[in-house]
Amino acid sequence: MNLLHASWLPFRLRNGDQEWRSLMAITDPDIVDFALPRADFQGAAYQLVIGILQTAFAPKDKKQWRQYYAQPPTINELKTAFDTIEHAFELTGDGPLFMQDHDPLSQQEMSPISGLLIDAPGANGIKNNTDFFVKRGIGEVMSPAMAALALFTLQINAPAGGSGHRVGLRGGGPLTTLIMPSDKQSSLWNKLWLNVINRNTWRYDDPNFHDGSVFPWLAPTIESIKKKRRNLPINRRGPSFTGLLGDATTNSPSDC
Repeated sequence: MNLLHASWLPFRLRNGDQEWRSLMAITDPDIVDFALPRADFQGAAYQLVIGILQTAFAPKDKKQWRQYYAQPPTINELKTAFDTIEHAFELTGDGPLFMQDHDPLSQQEMSPISGLLIDAPGANGIKNNTDFFVKRGIGEVMSPAMAALALFTLQINAPAGGSGHRVGLRGGGPLTTLIMPSDKQSSLWNKLWLNVINRNTWRYDDPNFHDGSVFPWLAPTIESIKKKRRNLPINRRGPSFTGLLGDATTNSPSDC
């Protein structure tokens, strides 16, 4: 299942209908928004797609930005750009998988998939019957599509979760500000494109999409758990999904 090509996201149409389509649908003028079942998923979908556009389809200058705002790119233009990063968005299969580390799962303890949800109670809360305000029983079963979005939502927010789940690079309560058009019926493309920066304003060398510098899950996970090991900050000029991730987890998200 490749998240750039599979029809895994629900969209809201201008007439109020909903359709499940691929990310290529974001250029359709009849699509006005995502139609996710949770507010955190809705916000995460915006951040995911804006990040993909900034990484693989950033306009070269203000003129090109304006051109694409007025007239979205063709499906072929978008597909050509997405093809350069499709290897980083495989959810299942062999090789590096989206937002998952490289550790084998054979020795890992199985966890309920609801653990991917930020508002799900932890294991101790369930064991001690202290989940008074945050109730158990949510998200016990998920489709692959919602599991992928739950995984991404958890990683970009990365709240503290005890051993093996460290607070994200943006802190324990990150806030994200998005620019939105005043017309709520503007197309989804316009809502997304307002948050993409042209490469003449934000100048950087062409990124490497294969070595893990842009998509950290393509390389082994860097951990801070070992003694006498220091993880130093990296000064990057170009776009990187690293800023959206939490700190390294000792277990793969796939063991949920």
